Amino acid sequence: MKTNKLTLGILSALTVNHAVLADDRDVEKLDNVEVVEQQQNREMSVQLLPEKAQSIIDTPDVLKKMAGANVNRNGPLTGLAQYRGLSGARVNVQVDGSNMQESCSNSMDAAMSHVPASMVDAVILNRGVAPVSTGIETIGGSIFVIPKNVKGSSDNLEFGGEASVGFTSVNSGKKASVLLSAQSSLHNFYFGAQTETGDSFDFKEGTNFNTEYDRNFYLLGYNYTGEKQTFDLKYNYNDTGETGTPSLPMDIVYATGGVASIEHSYRFSNDWKLTSDFSHQNTDHVMSNYLFRNATSRKDSFTQVNSNSFAFVLDTKISLGQLSFGLEGDVTSHQATITSPDNAMFSINNFDTQKDRTSFFTELLSELTSHLKLSSGIRFTQVDMDAADVSSSVAMMDSPMGRMHRMFRDNFNNANRSITDNNVDLSFNLTQELSEVLSIEYGLGYKTRSPSYQERYLWLPLEATAGMADGFAYLGNLDLNPEKATQFELGMTYDNNGLRFAPHFFYHQINDYIQGTPTNNPKVLKFNNVDAKLYGADLEFSYQISDNMAINNVTSYVRGERRDINDNLYRIAPLNTRIELTYGRSNWNFSGELVAYQAQDDVSVTNQEQTTPGYGVTNLTATYGFNDKANIAFGVNNVFDKKYYNHLNGYNRNNLNTDVGFDPTNPRAYRLPGEGVNIYATLYLHW
Repeated sequence: MKTNKLTLGILSALTVNHAVLADDRDVEKLDNVEVVEQQQNREMSVQLLPEKAQSIIDTPDVLKKMAGANVNRNGPLTGLAQYRGLSGARVNVQVDGSNMQESCSNSMDAAMSHVPASMVDAVILNRGVAPVSTGIETIGGSIFVIPKNVKGSSDNLEFGGEASVGFTSVNSGKKASVLLSAQSSLHNFYFGAQTETGDSFDFKEGTNFNTEYDRNFYLLGYNYTGEKQTFDLKYNYNDTGETGTPSLPMDIVYATGGVASIEHSYRFSNDWKLTSDFSHQNTDHVMSNYLFRNATSRKDSFTQVNSNSFAFVLDTKISLGQLSFGLEGDVTSHQATITSPDNAMFSINNFDTQKDRTSFFTELLSELTSHLKLSSGIRFTQVDMDAADVSSSVAMMDSPMGRMHRMFRDNFNNANRSITDNNVDLSFNLTQELSEVLSIEYGLGYKTRSPSYQERYLWLPLEATAGMADGFAYLGNLDLNPEKATQFELGMTYDNNGLRFAPHFFYHQINDYIQGTPTNNPKVLKFNNVDAKLYGADLEFSYQISDNMAINNVTSYVRGERRDINDNLYRIAPLNTRIELTYGRSNWNFSGELVAYQAQDDVSVTNQEQTTPGYGVTNLTATYGFNDKANIAFGVNNVFDKKYYNHLNGYNRNNLNTDVGFDPTNPRAYRLPGEGVNIYATLYLHW
């Protein structure tokens, strides 16, 4: 095992053993700011240190520092995780051990955005083929968001906490957070809170209207750690107020709700352990098309999600290695109704759906030889989906629009909407240690995903597409098949004398990939099954130049193509790299970062996707530690005030966003720019 100690005050890449994810009670090991090489199933983690997290508005942005990962951004608090070209419902995101469900039918309350960055301890990404034990429907990988949680080691109850305040100039953003705890080796009580606000952000030629945000977040919990068992009781609550989403046809009026969960683990012996977990989520959300925009026909949309989940995982040691059995499932309902403040009679019942998942897996971590280690697993999942009858007040009108609504309504209500999918997932990850410093990783997976409720049950042409943000209205499809992906992975890790070099190559062939395809209406696409492939490579590199200086690099490339026609997949990140040089001496730490993206010309003709030029941005950060309990961080992002366009930022849909540009006849005319020069500062206290 080789450890490279990096300069304090930077975001670090960190690998953890799969056993950490199988038993997330051990996640506190991530507190060490180190790059650690483990022997099996390498994962990648970025720890969100307070002094760095304050420059990040939305937690998903940390993915940009991870090999193969990125963010589809539709608003300041609306970032959808992307991994190797797959995003949205294809990526399994767990927040504090629970599958976070989005209440918004356009994913305005994206799963990774539920916990603010300064309240997150770490983000863990399974690099490569995700083991089946990491979740249900992991076709696009697994990401774990770990909120802060302080645990004590003393036999006596001790009180502690941390607090931070920060400011960002690009949007006059302000945030403050506090985490208080009373802890001992057995008991831990904790409470956390954060408040944050920001105006629309500036770019070189004006202001990107409306990208303001307003959010409060609360965290409350208790855990008990005994000799043979642990018990966790926790609740988190997100209260998002008026917040812009300029890539979407509406903005957030509010999104409020949270997750309550109970987890218990009991170790019967050194060889047997049972972990059980139960959670409940309820979130209400309202969006409107006139909060930050001019609308000739004002509309509100009220959406709601209720979800209950459970998990039982039994771990045991056998002669072949560590064997796990898991029974997991969730029951999730979504409702969405569109109304108008100007017409009390107007109402469209858009969604009233339920999706039940029941899943069983078994996984074996085995050491075939002293230099050959294998993780293998199989998962079976039954997905039951259904939708209630829909209605529309427009259907009562004797007009072409009324007749269209009646036709779609009647066709949907008369169809069989109760659908069951039986899906099987497989994962194999083999690690071959060629020497103490060099290893090869081989991955093979077969992953499935059932359609989302939008893809199956969107009965009327609308832009309720889980954040696609391509400007098209969509129709659902009751005849969709689950997606089926065959995944191949080849990686290498060299780690010696302060040098770490870890390239990975991958190829995914996806049958029945769910994609919008043209209809008779040029403004409407319909979800259909097509064939696709994704392939590429990503790289982690770090070198400890001296005791005081280190360099880190992450480079990612992915190409997504249709296999049935000559076209590219939509919203794929271009080739990109991040190079960060850090230097620390005495109480000071300095960091300089270059972020570069190639032009993206491989765009989707089907989605009428626009190309973007390449760009490079420079960021600088400095941290000064007053003592071991207080420090201050300050920095400048986009030092040279570069005007650039992130290909994943989407297009402007706000007709008052004149500095960016708006064309009412073409929703894809103007892509949203990146942030201009941003000066930020953060004060952090710990006691």
